[in-house]
Amino acid sequence: MRLTVEIEDWPLERPFRIAYHTFESSRLIRVELRDGDLVGRGEGGEHPQLEPLEAGRAAIVALAPRIEAGLGTAELLELMGRGPARNALDCALWDLACKRANRRLWELEGLPAPRPMRTAYTIGIAPLPEMIEDALAMRDYTLLKLKVDGSSGFEVLEAIAAARPDAEFIIDANEGWAPSQLEAFIARIADYPVRLIEQPLAKHADHALEAIDSPIPLAADESFHGLPDVTRLADRYDVINIKLDKIGGLTEALLAARAARAQGLGVMIGCNNATSLGIAPAWCVGLLCEYADLDSPLLLARDRTPPLEYRNGLVAAPDRDLWG
Repeated sequence: MRLTVEIEDWPLERPFRIAYHTFESSRLIRVELRDGDLVGRGEGGEHPQLEPLEAGRAAIVALAPRIEAGLGTAELLELMGRGPARNALDCALWDLACKRANRRLWELEGLPAPRPMRTAYTIGIAPLPEMIEDALAMRDYTLLKLKVDGSSGFEVLEAIAAARPDAEFIIDANEGWAPSQLEAFIARIADYPVRLIEQPLAKHADHALEAIDSPIPLAADESFHGLPDVTRLADRYDVINIKLDKIGGLTEALLAARAARAQGLGVMIGCNNATSLGIAPAWCVGLLCEYADLDSPLLLARDRTPPLEYRNGLVAAPDRDLWG
């Protein structure tokens, strides 16, 4: 088996802002594993709260002899820490396993039957008229994730709900609120179709959620990193948001999704920067989830070939030639 690992830069259509960062492009690490005529591929995306891609690439290169000798996904969990590099390598190993078996991932893992999946479309922080314009331009998407920060909240929801009365909403503060802001927001939204509030408080302060009675499910994003967090967060959140770059790949993501469901928690599959290659394995985890936010390729100026198919607010199962 022969290993290739590269760092790539994929431009966005326009800058994308969240509470603590503005993205100008999707910077990615791509892994390929070639076994004769078979090629397994995986991808991980850079994020300011995760390991630098250069460090991840060096860690993969250091493991090259073991990888090329046939490293397995279970062993990988012990050898590399969570992050986009382990995600890229883990997903490449899974892709190659699917090709060797000539079976799709959901067949190998006993997942529910594939189906077109409803995905949220994310509207980044911008002047309110631009956010409304974005919401109107994406009318096919009836689940909108609205990014807010410490200076915004209800007014964003109010304005976009007026422009898009057909839509439902996820509100994502990316750690940007204080407990008082969350409570004030909850008190005003009874008449709005808000389905989820994502990471309202800073991860180091989210113990305050244990004292807040929210009628809207609360989802852990920045607070959730891996399988051990499932039990730790159960008294604070109703839903965990699994992102392959955070958790370090498909292997632990599947374990965490199943553990959360067994504990009565809802599960959301999310994404960081990604092309369709990075979203495809996340889509497979989405077969175990109540919520999906898999829109990263829609923000790119260009995508992989073949890309995922997005239509009418749904994303279809990945083509075999893309992944899995």
